[in-house]
Order: sequence, then C-alpha cells, then structure tokens
Amino acid sequence: MVVALGLAVALVAMLQGGDDDGGSVANSSPSATVNEDAARTEAHRLAAAVALRPEDWGSGYKRADPYETDPASEWEVRSTCEGVSQSSRSGTLAAISRAVTHPVSGLISSTEVRVFADPATAESYLDDIENGTRRCPEQHSDKTRWAGVRQATAPAVAGYDEIVAEDGKQVADADGKTTDYPYVVYTGRSGATTLAVIDYEGPDGVPARLAERAAGVMKKLQQRLEAAEQQ
Repeated sequence: MVVALGLAVALVAMLQGGDDDGGSVANSSPSATVNEDAARTEAHRLAAAVALRPEDWGSGYKRADPYETDPASEWEVRSTCEGVSQSSRSGTLAAISRAVTHPVSGLISSTEVRVFADPATAESYLDDIENGTRRCPEQHSDKTRWAGVRQATAPAVAGYDEIVAEDGKQVADADGKTTDYPYVVYTGRSGATTLAVIDYEGPDGVPARLAERAAGVMKKLQQRLEAAEQQ
C-alpha cells in the first residue's frame, strides 16, 4: 500500500538518522522530529477518514455515547481470560474507533482503524487477537461476560492481506444482567493498517445475517481505505 509504505519509510528515516560518525545525536534532531510528526499526522488523517460514521452503516443508525475514541486503547485477553483495555503497543501511529447504535435493538457496534509503523507490527497485533480467541472460550471484563467465544470463518473480502474472525455471545452486561446477544469481530490487515468491526445482534438475531452485515462493513472499510490512500 502506498500510504503504508510512506509511513514506514518516514519512520525508518527517523529511526536511522545519524551523522557520518554513526552517532545518535541525529535521532533527536529537528528533522527526525519532523519525520515522526509527519508520519503520525498522515496516519491520523487516514484513520479518521476510514472509520465509519452512523450514516455509513445504514438508515436509522445513530452515534453511540461515547461515539469516537481517539486514540483507541488496545483490548488484551489475559491468561485468566479477563479482557482489559491497555495503551497501544509501540509502533502504533494512530488508532481511532467509532461506535453506533442499532436502530432496532439499540445495541452498540463499532469500527476501528489502526495504523502501525510497519506490517510486522500489524501482524503481531492480529496474532495477539487470534491467540486470545483460541485460549479463552469464556471471557469476562468486570461484570460483562462472553461465552462460546471461538474462531469463526473469515469473510471473503477483497483487498485484505489477512482477516481473523471471532464470534460468540455476550451473556451478561456491564451491570451483570443476563443477556443473549450474538456478536462477531472481524479484524483485517492491509499492509501496516488494520481495520475491524465489532457487531452485535439482538437475542432474536440471525447469525447469518449478522455475519453478512459485518462482512459488508469490512468491505466498506477497505473501500474507504483505498480511497483515503489516493488523497
């Protein structure tokens, strides 16, 4: 990807800066700072352009509260199967998520865009997501609980280098109240950028319809990424 490559080159130039004697003074030079700032600015522009707004989801969708998280934290599933939010890993240039409410169920779904300094860091991010899914069929975060967490069939969406997929059910909400909400999480990588959708359905929802809708969101995210890269 042109933009991903440009971001990586900018960061490499920043990290490899040096004088003829091989000293490290240039690493903290004004030009190095400018390169880093430029890479982060471009990454943020890209993420802000790609993350979906309510109107992108369809008729009746509205902004959730909170709506936009910038920068978005990372979600880690610990060895205890507890999910926690944590700061983004080193090499993250931008991370933006936007949340919307379903027009009928009122449940919250979201999209997230992360731009990394290089494809290897993006791959590592996907590996961590996939490992958490494999290890923990039952997960929790405070009183919120999920069950039947498993690797799902990734949607066939063109333009991604890889997609990891998860589905399951939320069985208790943040207050500990019993729920029965199917969900899917698709996270795809295009070069050094990851695009993700987390989509929920009501208890009477049809899993196939949920998966189809989430796949449509992934397609739209990829299309928006391609358009943003051309700007």
